Amino acid sequence: MKNASAFLSSLWIKCTAHCVGRLLAALLVSMSLGASYACAAEPEGGLLYVYRSETTVRYFKSQKQSYEQIIRRWTPYLKKYGEYAKNLNRNELLTVVPPGVLILPSAVALDEQERAAISRFVALGGSVLGSGLVGTRDGQGSFVGLDFLHQTFNVRSHGYFPRSDNTFFMPFGDGPVTWPIPAGRRMSIVTGQDSVLRISAEHESAVVMDWARSMPTEPHGVMAFDEKGKSRVAYFSPPDNAWPNSKDATLLLDATLAWLRREPQAYKAAWPQGYVASHLFEMDTEERFDSAPNFAKHLESEGFKGTFYSLTTEAVRVPEVVRDLIKRGHEIAYHADVHFGFKGDSVGEQELRILFMKQQMQGILGERTKEATGFRAPTESYDARTEILLRKHGLLHHAADISANDDRLPFFSISEPGVPPDQALVVLPRTQLDDVAFTAMKFTPAQVNTLLNYDLDLTMRSGAFGLLSVHSQNYVEGGLMLRSMGEYIRKVASYRDRLWVARGDEITRWWRQRAAVQVDQQWQDGGLQVSVKNTNPGPVAGLTVFVTLPGKNAPVRVDATPKTTAVRIKTIDAFRAALVFDSLPPGGTQLRVRFR
Repeated sequence: MKNASAFLSSLWIKCTAHCVGRLLAALLVSMSLGASYACAAEPEGGLLYVYRSETTVRYFKSQKQSYEQIIRRWTPYLKKYGEYAKNLNRNELLTVVPPGVLILPSAVALDEQERAAISRFVALGGSVLGSGLVGTRDGQGSFVGLDFLHQTFNVRSHGYFPRSDNTFFMPFGDGPVTWPIPAGRRMSIVTGQDSVLRISAEHESAVVMDWARSMPTEPHGVMAFDEKGKSRVAYFSPPDNAWPNSKDATLLLDATLAWLRREPQAYKAAWPQGYVASHLFEMDTEERFDSAPNFAKHLESEGFKGTFYSLTTEAVRVPEVVRDLIKRGHEIAYHADVHFGFKGDSVGEQELRILFMKQQMQGILGERTKEATGFRAPTESYDARTEILLRKHGLLHHAADISANDDRLPFFSISEPGVPPDQALVVLPRTQLDDVAFTAMKFTPAQVNTLLNYDLDLTMRSGAFGLLSVHSQNYVEGGLMLRSMGEYIRKVASYRDRLWVARGDEITRWWRQRAAVQVDQQWQDGGLQVSVKNTNPGPVAGLTVFVTLPGKNAPVRVDATPKTTAVRIKTIDAFRAALVFDSLPPGGTQLRVRFR
């Protein structure tokens, strides 16, 4: 008790003066000090406690493993929190824990008193971050099931991931606890035998997939968060020792702890107009070019437009089809001259082909050829020389293969280091299986739709970019995609207010404009001060800043300077709001964001 009193006294001193009144009130209500009053209610957040469970120490030792290594991983990370971070022992947990965030790093074994203390902490408003198989073993190290983990973090488990070295943690982009990491980034983790749970939850924030992002349709979540009354919880199913030390892992922890501490964050969204994800429909228009109108008709049934990457030696056979597609509002782009890849060919050979395909398109479209600014290499075969030549000859984007990037977002080509974003080639990575794969796997239309619908839902949840590629030869009467796409396009349309369906040139233009906008924030006088700097030569329509909320469904008020700048507030979910600029002017704009 003496040690606990000293602990309480030291923490009392660390609280700022404005915390004292509420902390005293909390003491009068409960000696447990678990309520979310005091510092935890302020934007600078509460105290951080890393709990070192002696019960878990003993269990690890019985398995000839060291729990100390896991605890020590937190020491360098928490240095930046200074006096607000502290290691917590059993006596302190059981006696008194002032408000803040309790971190349970792979605390596998917990006895009944520890469980009760943690549950009390949560019930009184404390927040908890857990990892691994928290509380699945008792004081003697015996397995007692997953009930404590389920109840504490509001998740459901569905077995374990198999042992594999082809396992990647892929966070959801623009999410309340994952926003510093781009959507779908491949982050390596290690899955051992019965070590990483498959979970599902109301608020998931990451999944595990293999490198190729294969689409398992069973639950494969690995991170979740929730707010229950005055408490917030976040859970990583991989144990701490499954993670390599990396910048991405650090950023993920930063965002998670900020959310648990109720510190609002403002950040530039990936997509315009408050959309949470984006989708490109494209056709590799090759053999049976005359089937392209079938695809266009499907898209137009829901008001969508697509991009037709055209093999020019086939396009010249049906020039009226090409001209009709562009007249109907679709994008005409290039799929080379003939269906052979570019990778490994000399600069001279590649350049001759690019010049020839442009010449053939000129013969079809005349002056409108300048609108053809996209490219997709046959068989996704290209190299750095291809990208350099595309930019040299006026192409603005190319649709690449699934291995082009670790993120499920567009990006700028790195083939020419130093080229600024307003001039760089934009790369649109294919992120979904295409009809070539479906045909090889002998899928039925029903199987195609099951997989496409599942991936679409994942794209939406993860704030990602979806690129679906189909081929003209599979869009003929009786063809696999002609029989499948109608239902899928209707499914896409059901997300209309949250999903930006756009052509390749529109996504390219947006990605360049977005890159020229910088968003910074700081907490000041009871609100967020957000600085938005637009270095584009003109205004940007639909630039969106996401803001995380200090409490579920917290009200948001925004004042902009200059006052002529219109900002709309769009609710994204219970934990985020979008600040949407109808027209963001060049130069600096200041936003004052309040939550009361």
